[in-house]
Amino acid sequence: MRRIVPLVFLIVIQATNAFAWGEEGHRIVCRIAYDLLTPDEQKKVDELTKSYDTPPDTKLQIHSFPDACVFADEARSKAEAAAKAGNTSSPWMHYKGFGNWHFINVERSVVKIPSDACHDDCVLSGIDKHSAMLKTGATGQDRGEGLFFLGHWIGDVHQPLHVSFADDRGGNNIEPVTGGFYPVSPKFALNLHAVWDGAILRKAIAEPGWRAFADRLEANITDAQKTEWLTETPLQWAQESYDITTAKDVLYCRQENGECRAFGHGRILHKSYQKKFLDDVELRLQKAGVRLASMIHNALAP
Repeated sequence: MRRIVPLVFLIVIQATNAFAWGEEGHRIVCRIAYDLLTPDEQKKVDELTKSYDTPPDTKLQIHSFPDACVFADEARSKAEAAAKAGNTSSPWMHYKGFGNWHFINVERSVVKIPSDACHDDCVLSGIDKHSAMLKTGATGQDRGEGLFFLGHWIGDVHQPLHVSFADDRGGNNIEPVTGGFYPVSPKFALNLHAVWDGAILRKAIAEPGWRAFADRLEANITDAQKTEWLTETPLQWAQESYDITTAKDVLYCRQENGECRAFGHGRILHKSYQKKFLDDVELRLQKAGVRLASMIHNALAP
């Protein structure tokens, strides 16, 4: 596998704005989950991570489970590129059917997400199918795929703007974001989705890096929280994200006549936005890590 070509910070924000959390967020979720596993479970995760064969031109270097949790975004990009080029023999086409599993879209009138909102083609489908593959896959390759993608999907469903509306692409069309607090590229407009994917988190991570950030989040999780968080279902996880997405101060939409309607194209966000929502971002990452650990534990159980 080849090393990822380094990208400048601002371009990374733009390039990843169709996905969730960016690389740091997915790594944080999976580091928390990994550290909550037993030593035997960690060994099994390490074995599956090491043995999973990605396509030969994979750029992501996968040395550990947190690295593996980033792979789904590269798979999505490469599958879309192969399909566009008509390269049906590309090994990346194996992942083409996973494209809609990074998110769930609902109607703007929805308050409580119904159980049939997914139509078997959203992030809830991914969680269901890849958790089953991790548990009952016929080969190590199948189980490795289940592990890689389950880790990613659980991260995705906990990113609020990945539970949103199709007509603005989960806030990707809400641009530009200005205000001077979040860096803006001279070449690309920053959008609201990208703020939640990476800008809030990268501002918080700063110098210590994502590992130290993840370890701090994990250390602050109480046993009572673990117990509480594990009583919920994936549909309820999506509802938690949706409740944040549609909250007034997020500035994603406005409640009018029974709908959360779009308003305006750009947003002006200052430091106060970071202060208001950083706790939400941290809590989403913590919940995702705890819930992922539980699903891996259940899948690996004899």
